[in-house]
Amino acid sequence: MLLDPAFFAAMVPAVILMGLSKGGFSGLGLLSLPLMAQVVSPVTAAAIMLPVLMAQDVVTVWSYRRDFDRRTLATLLPGAALGIFAGYLLA
Repeated sequence: MLLDPAFFAAMVPAVILMGLSKGGFSGLGLLSLPLMAQVVSPVTAAAIMLPVLMAQDVVTVWSYRRDFDRRTLATLLPGAALGIFAGYLLA
């Protein structure tokens, strides 16, 4: 599976589309998971994309580590924590 040329033919464009969606073209991210699901199961496709998304988020947080609004962050954190907990319970 992981050395199959069809796998790379689907994954490379999917990762590029996901990177573009993180960079500002948000609609393109919707195409990446269905594209990958053509060659692997959707659960496997999501599991493959998770480290890529996490790496992109780490770079973003590092880039903007000194440029954030504490009040906005304090407003968002309770809802985010509740959503993470609800996702854990419902998964």
